[in-house]
Amino acid sequence: MPTASNDQLAINGGKPVRTAPFPRWPDYGEEEVQAAVEVLRSGKYARQSGSKVGRFEKAYADRFGVKHALAVSSGTAAIHVALAALGIGPGDDVINTSHCFIGTATPVVHAGAVPVFADIDPRTYNIDPKSIEKKITPYTKAIVPVHLNGCPADMDPIMDIARRHNLFIVEDAAQAHGAKYKDKLVGTFGDFGCFSFWEDKLMTTAGEGGMILTNDDQLAKMARMVHHHGELKSDGAYYKGERLYHHTILGYNFRMTEVQGAIGLTQLNKLDGYIQKRRENAHKLTSLLSRVEGILPPYEPEYAYHVFYKYIIRLDRAQINATAKEFVDALSAEGIPSSRRYPTPLHQQPVFTQHVGFGGSKAPYESPWYAGKTDYGSGLPNAEQLPEELVRLVMRPTYSSDDLQDMANAVAKVSSHFRQL
Repeated sequence: MPTASNDQLAINGGKPVRTAPFPRWPDYGEEEVQAAVEVLRSGKYARQSGSKVGRFEKAYADRFGVKHALAVSSGTAAIHVALAALGIGPGDDVINTSHCFIGTATPVVHAGAVPVFADIDPRTYNIDPKSIEKKITPYTKAIVPVHLNGCPADMDPIMDIARRHNLFIVEDAAQAHGAKYKDKLVGTFGDFGCFSFWEDKLMTTAGEGGMILTNDDQLAKMARMVHHHGELKSDGAYYKGERLYHHTILGYNFRMTEVQGAIGLTQLNKLDGYIQKRRENAHKLTSLLSRVEGILPPYEPEYAYHVFYKYIIRLDRAQINATAKEFVDALSAEGIPSSRRYPTPLHQQPVFTQHVGFGGSKAPYESPWYAGKTDYGSGLPNAEQLPEELVRLVMRPTYSSDDLQDMANAVAKVSSHFRQL
């Protein structure tokens, strides 16, 4: 049970609950160091000359039970490659969630298409299937469901919508490595599944990195071409024998480096342990916070195996007389790493509301590139309300029981203060 201290808040000059730093993440060990050193000493730093990226791809595909995995430079690049491989471009639109990091939506624009934003479920904070159905237009080609914070999106109704409307599914599993929907791993439902290995993700590859999964042979071939300048030999090999420099599609350089691949191999071996510890810590913290008035811990649907990339609490504004920002400022002063969760919904971001396009134009948002109409700025009540109620607590597998107790004590202290105002 957390201690709800009556002491003055640290933000007002009182003594903070915590002064010691929390354990860092990622927590690389000697295995990651040696893996990187081995590559640096080999003289083979790019995937074309080395073998680590290819081995990482095979191990990742095996771990997720799919035919193909393609390592790329970031989670954002993964979504871009997937959309391009599906042939999505000018004149098309793609349905995205409004409550998420912008990297799930900007690849749509970079592909030349238009993002259409759907509202979110007020309990999971994931895209709401009912809102998806309402947002489909004659120009819709795909849905990008995000498994936010490590909680799987409700995939059965989403897949049903995609089948009925003949739409592609590109799963954004950047925050949900190892999460499951009804015992099936997320990232394996759609035409593509996309992951991120940015430095604070559930597993990381030295700062940046991403992975794409698919069971479709032709889509896998197209994705490899897109991520490698539109170039691929017929046997799928890179620089083995004569390089023909033959390019048949518009491609990019979204390749992963050998150092990243080597670190990814070691991190993948630790992923299950990381997930188990995250879940244990999250459930301990939920137990500690369950009796704190005005605080709603993360909701876990029955269908979900949640991996808790982030631990999101919701303020009951009927009891807590504070905005999320005020609560975060007070909690941070108590020594607890915290922040608001996506304060500005994507459908209210200036880059979208102002139709900021290529080269200072309105492309791809307006005619002659797109015949539909965008509906940005308002109209998604849950996505617009929740930023004032959601507080992100950092959740890591490196945390101890004492760390979790300090977090709970600080939340109890701050919530008690704001309940008394």
